[in-house]
Formats: sequence, structure tokens, C-alpha cells
Amino acid sequence: MIGLGLSACLIGLWSAGHCLAMCGGLAIAAGESNRRHLSARPSERAIELLAWQLGRVSSYSLMGFLAGSFGAVTLALFPVALLRDLMFAFANLLLIGLGLHVARLYSGVLIVERLGQQIWRFISPLATRTLLPMPHTHRRPLQDNLRAIRAGIIWGWLPCGLVYSMLVTAAVSGGGTQGALWMAGFGLGTIPALWLASLLSQESLRRFQHIGLRRAAGLLIIGFGLWGLLRLSGVITVDWFDSFCIGGQSMGVSLK
Repeated sequence: MIGLGLSACLIGLWSAGHCLAMCGGLAIAAGESNRRHLSARPSERAIELLAWQLGRVSSYSLMGFLAGSFGAVTLALFPVALLRDLMFAFANLLLIGLGLHVARLYSGVLIVERLGQQIWRFISPLATRTLLPMPHTHRRPLQDNLRAIRAGIIWGWLPCGLVYSMLVTAAVSGGGTQGALWMAGFGLGTIPALWLASLLSQESLRRFQHIGLRRAAGLLIIGFGLWGLLRLSGVITVDWFDSFCIGGQSMGVSLK
């Protein structure tokens, strides 16, 4: 199960370019707001921004738990091998689509994200004002960090095609615990880029969105998806690597 979380964490790290494109502006705004704490030490500001990120990850974990539980119940009620295989195949095809998008080769997977665009247009003006760890006149580290976590929890529910695609994979992870672990790993993997964006401002955006880095990261994500499809078809399997993949092994059943 640890391998499952590690795989999701790697995908989150490799998706830095997408995350910065979608949420980099919000992260930079949070950093600017945070820097208005003239009385706060840099370490305190960094911790508050990290708490904001962890709040977002907690929302992802809850989503993963719900998705994983729903998928497990569905497969328990309808224990049809074809249905299970189709769900696994769809999840891995979405990973391939994510890789193509991250590599800037093809963005067809964003049709999932467009489903939430109308909601995003409605929320975004409010989001930039209410989803940030806002500064206050009197510095209270504990209260400020708790406030940042709460803001991050709200941020985690904003529409994102990348998150939606990962949730499909969480649904076939084997259960609520596995789904929560998958999404928590993914969320933790997205923290470094967005946390640095809030600390270092625009410079980090340019560095992480370098086309070479995005191509390499996208190809790695595509590799995960292709490996999952090959496992599903029974063409190839490596026992030690299977623990890092979404598939029948995570549900205690054999794919083939």
C-alpha cells in the first residue's frame, strides 16, 4: 500500500507544471499576502503557507476516501470481471492522458476539467479573497496556522481536471483507505512546486514550467499508464513493481 502512495506522490511531483499553471497565481497571491506580516519571521511565514498546502491535501484525502469507497462498493455489488477490467483500463488511460497534457503534447484530458469551469468562473473572484491565509494585525502563530489549514481545505475543493482524473484512479484503488492514501500521496507531491511558488514568487513559475522538464515528467506519467494497461492485458508483470500500480493486486484479486 505504501508503494501506491509513493506512485501518486511521484505523479504529483511530475505534474508541477500543470499545478503552477492552474493554481500558481493563487499561490503567489498567498505569498504576497503572507509577506505583509512584517512582524513574522520568515520561518513562521513558511510554516503558515505549508499549513495552507496541508489543508488542501486533507481535502484530497477525503475525496480519495469517498471515491475509493464508492468504487469498492460498486465492484462488490456488481462483481463482474469485465466491469472491473474496464474501470482499471479507464483509470490507466486517464493517466496516459494526464501525461500527454503535462508534456504539452495533447490536452484532450482537459475535457474533464471543463466540466467544472462554470463553477470556477463563479468562485474565482471570491476565491482570491477568501481562500488565502490572510494577514492580521496581531500575530498569533497557532490561530494563523489553523486559519491557513481551513483556507486550504476550501481550496482543495476548487474544480481541477488533474484532481478529477486522479479520483477516477482512486475509485479503482481497492477501498476507502487505499483511495485516501492515493490522493494524499498525490497531494503531497504537488506541495513543493506550489509552496515554492508562494515563497519565491514568479521565478519559481518559470523554472518549473520549462518545456524540457514538462516533457520528461509527462513521459514518466505516460509510462505508469502504459504499464498498467500491459498488466491488465497480461502481457507483462513484475511482482515488485506491481505494488506501485493501480490494479487488481491492490484489490486482492488477480488481473489475469
